[in-house]
Amino acid sequence: MATHSLDNISEEHYFDFDMFSISCLESIYRVVYEINEALHVDLQIVELLDYEYQDKEMEVFYFPLYSFIDEGLNIELNVLPNKTSFQPPKENASNLSLDLFSDAVEKTMLLIPELDKSNFFLIIKGNNRHLYNHQILQSLQSVPLFSAVTEVFLNELKNKKSKFNLLF
Repeated sequence: MATHSLDNISEEHYFDFDMFSISCLESIYRVVYEINEALHVDLQIVELLDYEYQDKEMEVFYFPLYSFIDEGLNIELNVLPNKTSFQPPKENASNLSLDLFSDAVEKTMLLIPELDKSNFFLIIKGNNRHLYNHQILQSLQSVPLFSAVTEVFLNELKNKKSKFNLLF
């Protein structure tokens, strides 16, 4: 995946993707399953994106990224949660494996804090994404489990850190 450096993050042309917000109180696994069924795709986990939480402790949080590439349509779909509590273990901890269930949740982090009502994001990349956005939106809005699916207009995001978190 491409990493971008931004000179002026407010300029829309830096964002070569479109994004939908999904409101759903289910787990990421269930959301991915529902998207797979609705869009007839096969999203798979590809990596854990790590972001530093900007407080005095500079903690790191991981966001699971699910991806599917349709080379025939020339689009890439990515799903990730807006909220996570998944942190790597402390260096002085005895268990050095990444375990989702090893400790009690002490903190959570929002990827896009100003969209705190959004539980998940679907990011669509590719040259042909504009041809399929409306169809994808309609398919996702028909999933009964999703209470709301809306398009996120990236140029309306106010927080610079929120925009930067979306460039991966």
